Amino acid sequence: MRMNLDDTIAAIATPAGEGGLGVIRVSGPSAHRIAAPLFFRKGGKPGDPLESHRLYFGTLLGAAGPVDEVCVVYMRSPRSYTRQDMVEISCHGSPAVLRRALNTLLEAGARMAEPGEFTKRAFLSGRIDLSQAEGIIDLIKARSEGAARAAFGLMQGGLSQRIEAVRQKLVWTLSHLEASIDFPDEEFITATDDELRKTLTEAARRLDILIKSYDGGRFLKHGLSLAIIGKPNAGKSSLLNALLEEERAIVAEIPGTTRDLIRAEGELAGLKVELIDTAGLNPAPDEVEAEGIRRALKAAEGADAVIGLFDGARAWEESDTKVLEVLKKARLHLAVINKADMPQLIAWPDAALAPVKISVKEMRGLDQLLTKIAAFAHDAQALNHEEPVVTRARHREIFCRIAGDLRRAADEIAAGRELAAASVWDALEEIKRFTGESYTEEVLSAIFDEFCVGK
Repeated sequence: MRMNLDDTIAAIATPAGEGGLGVIRVSGPSAHRIAAPLFFRKGGKPGDPLESHRLYFGTLLGAAGPVDEVCVVYMRSPRSYTRQDMVEISCHGSPAVLRRALNTLLEAGARMAEPGEFTKRAFLSGRIDLSQAEGIIDLIKARSEGAARAAFGLMQGGLSQRIEAVRQKLVWTLSHLEASIDFPDEEFITATDDELRKTLTEAARRLDILIKSYDGGRFLKHGLSLAIIGKPNAGKSSLLNALLEEERAIVAEIPGTTRDLIRAEGELAGLKVELIDTAGLNPAPDEVEAEGIRRALKAAEGADAVIGLFDGARAWEESDTKVLEVLKKARLHLAVINKADMPQLIAWPDAALAPVKISVKEMRGLDQLLTKIAAFAHDAQALNHEEPVVTRARHREIFCRIAGDLRRAADEIAAGRELAAASVWDALEEIKRFTGESYTEEVLSAIFDEFCVGK
């Protein structure tokens, strides 16, 4: 991607296809000079200067005549998305109109923007840091409420604020370490070794909280695959239909109706989820059922989480034991007893695994079940929107390295403050990689290549 910030760039910012409105963005030193002569506002003439941050209505003029009636906003530097002069033109969302309007700007001296170049200019100008830029692309691509919420927090600087708090602790620690190293004979009052160790350990603990959140954060961003297992006629297909609020799987009283996997996507509790309905785990299957069971076990093994569904209206059976065994092998698992609307004959055998009781028929207990599913991707703090969630592997890897540097520094204080200071410097350099204060072109390309043209 080009690094020349002296160019003035233009691009269509709205998605391809028909729409009520379309937006074209222009950014760069010549944005006003290029756009103003093409705009004829009511009561004025082409080329009239545009006041900053004022909305104008008029006509966009091309070489062959009027292009469209448009609304135009000029934003003078630095009060814009890129901190450069910017112009945004809103016109009708016809692809033909948008192409003609864009070509008019290109012919007037702008060049076509590259993917993510507007946001890259915002980053290079210091308006946002690198993690906030990643939050913007995650927000654009979010496919669930939870993913959008996590991306918005990242874009707003939620993670940056937490890391800035850690950075301030490290700067304080380093100042005391360096003072005692550089001026050993002076009577400086520096923090004790125990105080420094306590500060480093607390900073590492804060990072551990963020690192731990990645296990659920990746589900927020990418979604969760959730396999439903159980014996025949436990209500697996009915549960899938109830959670999705539509008839996706065939439901019948005949045991073994589901012979193959049924996959369906939906949003549950703000989380994108792929539900997998599986064949019943029958202890005496026929040849076709046996293949279905093999696929069910494979699906449970490969899923992010597993629901074990049990029939509360029937006594415990050998097939229930098999379901429980498979369920407990999953890292994320949830036991559910269905048919709570009927007399309960099941005797639950595992005191350590508390089941959720529901009635799919009467739609009872599903709210509690959804809360449990959401807990796979949220801890209590995240559910209360009190803490940011790590959703990107790059961030997790950096935080792991920082936490390692801090623990090493805490251990090295006893051996010598010079060693501890070097480890703290390493941690500060990792923080710069997170924020983008220190970057390589390869890292920038990997991030900004994810963007669409116009953002």
